[in-house]
Amino acid sequence: MRASLLWFLALIGLTALTRALPLHPTVTTALDIGGLLLVTIACLGRIWCSVFIAGRKDIELVTVGPYALCRHPLYTLSMIGALGLGLTSHSLVLTSATLLVLGALLLRAAAAEDRFLAARFDERFDAYRASTPGFWPRRWPRHWRPPSSTPVPVRPDILWKAFVDAWAFFLLFAVVLAARRWSELGLLPAPLLP
Repeated sequence: MRASLLWFLALIGLTALTRALPLHPTVTTALDIGGLLLVTIACLGRIWCSVFIAGRKDIELVTVGPYALCRHPLYTLSMIGALGLGLTSHSLVLTSATLLVLGALLLRAAAAEDRFLAARFDERFDAYRASTPGFWPRRWPRHWRPPSSTPVPVRPDILWKAFVDAWAFFLLFAVVLAARRWSELGLLPAPLLP
């Protein structure tokens, strides 16, 4: 978590201190809208995941909702949000670096989480791992949401935290956008970065 935050701070700084290659205004607008759309998907998806996992994560093996689609939907959504932040920088180098750094961090976290769940839930986790991909759904299963007769308890305090986390992603988007605008002003000499 801290390493991800450090990278996002580095992304902001690098965006402000480098100058992206000039792009056609249509491309610039498309990158900004695409970045905002990806960050929005990540935020809404992370809130959706928290409804199913909040307060249950270490107590039971959650295999419904987004966890029926893949074992690590929060990490997948974080990568989608990171791609959005990278696109907002308007730099192919910074976008690629963001995906590589976050991908490495999230793969490591997912492996640790899988080891923990395997130790805690034995053969139930083995069956879950065998039937559910790690990061991206193979198909959209019919049982992706719980049956209507099965209530999902929602803890308002944890749901609130999910909203705060989502706003943090939007704040990062706004700060990366501001850093890019700062760079475009050209107040400081900065190297070009594709």
